[in-house]
Order: sequence, then structure tokens, then C-alpha cells
Amino acid sequence: MIHALEENPPKGTEAVEWFLLTTLEIASAKDIEQCFRWYTLRWRIEDWHRVLKSGCKIDDLAHETAERLRRAIGINLVIAWRIMLMTLLGRETPELPAEILFSDVELRTLDAYAKKRVETTCAIGRGGTVGCEARRTSRS
Repeated sequence: MIHALEENPPKGTEAVEWFLLTTLEIASAKDIEQCFRWYTLRWRIEDWHRVLKSGCKIDDLAHETAERLRRAIGINLVIAWRIMLMTLLGRETPELPAEILFSDVELRTLDAYAKKRVETTCAIGRGGTVGCEARRTSRS
């Protein structure tokens, strides 16, 4: 177990005290620093899982075969990684051009997708039932 206590907390705040359980052998201060570095990376992994679940909706995947599911998950792993990369780079260098992260084909595809919109048509049927239809159309 590693015990860390903030030595000089900001005025008006309590010192942060942290206990980190580990199975690694800790023999030096360098080992402790390495263990903390690894632990801080855990939050990136947690963010990546959040992007997979909420952004890519990986929990909603339903395919007829395990092989199709495996391929869909593989594609989504890459998509989630690229979303995280764009998020991190966007925070650090917001002026970065899109061409750094996307190929010409990807940029054209995204541009065409951005120009589309969804039109929803609803109708009330007999007995008060409502039926709706959504379809994509191009923006003018």
C-alpha cells in the first residue's frame, strides 16, 4: 500500500490524502512515482470506456454472429480512440487543422453528412394511434 499526503495544500483547503493499493513491489521512491504515473493513466482508460459506451453505443451492438460482433467492436475501438485523440488535441491546440486527423475522403464524407438533416413526418391514424417516419434529406 502507498500512502501519500499533500505537503503544502492551498490556503483554506485540506491536504489531499491518498491510499493506493497495489500488488507491485515497492522498494523505492522511484517505484512509488511509477505506480502513481500508471494510476493516473487509469483515468484515460476510464474516459475511453465512457466514449465506447456513450459515444459509440457499444453496449447496443447486436449482430447475428460472434464474428460480426467482433468486427463491429474492433471498428468502434478505433473510433473511440480517434474521438479521444481529437478531444485531447482540441483542448491543447484548438487551431489544429482537420486535415491532420482526417483523410480527404473522411473530410468529404463528414461534410456531406453535416449537410444532411432528418425530416420527421407524423400522422394520427384511426383510434388515435400516432405513426412517425424519419428520413434524411440534403440541406439546401
